[in-house]
Amino acid sequence: MMTHLPYRVFVQARMSSNRLPGKMLAPFRGQPMVKGVLDRLTECIPAQHIVLLTSDLASDDPLALYVGWLGYAVFRGELDDVLARFQTASMIYPADWVVRVSGDSPLFEPRIITDMLPFTEGNYDLITNVFPRSFPKGNSVEIIRTRTLQQFDTSNLTESEREHVTQVFYNHADQYAIYNHHSGDDTLAEKVWTVDTLEDYRRLNRED
Repeated sequence: MMTHLPYRVFVQARMSSNRLPGKMLAPFRGQPMVKGVLDRLTECIPAQHIVLLTSDLASDDPLALYVGWLGYAVFRGELDDVLARFQTASMIYPADWVVRVSGDSPLFEPRIITDMLPFTEGNYDLITNVFPRSFPKGNSVEIIRTRTLQQFDTSNLTESEREHVTQVFYNHADQYAIYNHHSGDDTLAEKVWTVDTLEDYRRLNRED
């Protein structure tokens, strides 16, 4: 039986990006981008707390095989119903809280997670730093109470709410206890440190 942990970090990633296909295994500053993200996470988070969540499409076979070879847990589920993918993964890899991190964030600062985890002691459904955003894109963290995550019937949600895991919380913010973690500097929200396009990839891939 899988050990129940206080929290797990679910890294959401796929190879079938519309704007930059294959980006998760593209070389970023000397190594595949997904490895860089995982390496950054393990600066602050034990590796056994980390699970890569990708789709069950054949296009994600290389990603799943590579991350498994690195020694990390991998869960594969539906491509478009990402919320259902998170729900199922949270049952197979049980924890009180699920930390959502995007795999296309190669400059992610893992200390943000450790700064936010103490708020799990509060009576919240979601702890976030994007409601409103005060951190750069590419440093987004959302910590979801697992029992709240598992209560959703995704067949009753919109296509967008199924695709974007936490959108249902923001769309119905009056129904959930949400805590927003602020950086202290609103101007940071203007920075883009996520790889969404080829332009982002080229810009961020340059060593400063």
